[in-house]
Amino acid sequence: MTALKGWLVALSVSDAPDRARLGLPAREVDRALFSICTVLVRAGAKIVYAGNLDPKGLTFSMFRHLAGAYSSGSEAPFIHIVPEPILRGASFVEFNNALREGASVVKTLIHFQNALLLARSVDDGLRIGEGPSRIRLADDEQFRAWLGLVKAVETATAYSSARKAVTGLSNARILLGGKMGLLDNPQDAYLGAMPGIVEEAIFALESGLPCIPLGAFGGASRDVAIALNILPQRMRIPRGAQLPTYDMSLKSVTQLRDRIPAQLRKTLSALADDDRSEAMAYDVARTLNEWIDLR
Repeated sequence: MTALKGWLVALSVSDAPDRARLGLPAREVDRALFSICTVLVRAGAKIVYAGNLDPKGLTFSMFRHLAGAYSSGSEAPFIHIVPEPILRGASFVEFNNALREGASVVKTLIHFQNALLLARSVDDGLRIGEGPSRIRLADDEQFRAWLGLVKAVETATAYSSARKAVTGLSNARILLGGKMGLLDNPQDAYLGAMPGIVEEAIFALESGLPCIPLGAFGGASRDVAIALNILPQRMRIPRGAQLPTYDMSLKSVTQLRDRIPAQLRKTLSALADDDRSEAMAYDVARTLNEWIDLR
């Protein structure tokens, strides 16, 4: 199955604070994520994901999952975008180790100075960029000196800019889970002017890209599906106080309801309420293909 050959599909994924209230264990998020990755890559697509450098996080879980199945491929099936705040927060060793871990399946691009730059681990350190402007960094001192040549971009602006860059690189986006800014849960605080998954949905829809919110796993993705009238309002999970920008960002989503093709609303509604990982993943691939045909 190569219906999506050459397509770059961006994934917006993180665990949801209300997932347990929907009766789903954390492993179901991993199952859904791995199923989606597997099906899309087999359909010819590449996966684009902007994530952190935590070796225990979802980003590296995807790397390891894909490495076993696709390490023999001629091209990396995964493109990892590293936003500037994450890059600046990493040491030379941490960043170099991350590049080495995913080398067989991942092409890593850093978003720095409003551009996407290729980053590679090589025998004598790091290579940043391509062509005549390519630089070599041998150790943490050189890494810090290079970063220090440019003033750091304000955090919210940096994340928004990176999300726009990913949107410009991609042909479609899939949403799963997502932080909600619950004030009684410090681990649920999001970085940026609004929740990442909501902002990425807005950028995708504004750009005319297919955007599929998988709301069965909770989180901001479920609220995006409700805001788009893909799921009914009665399916909103009750919650406590949230960061004030959360509801404001969802109001922006409601203004984009007309970007959802009428012919696909029934299909998207079923997908948004489907927690059957493997079956759902195949339906996601078919729906993307149908959406493409409508454009």
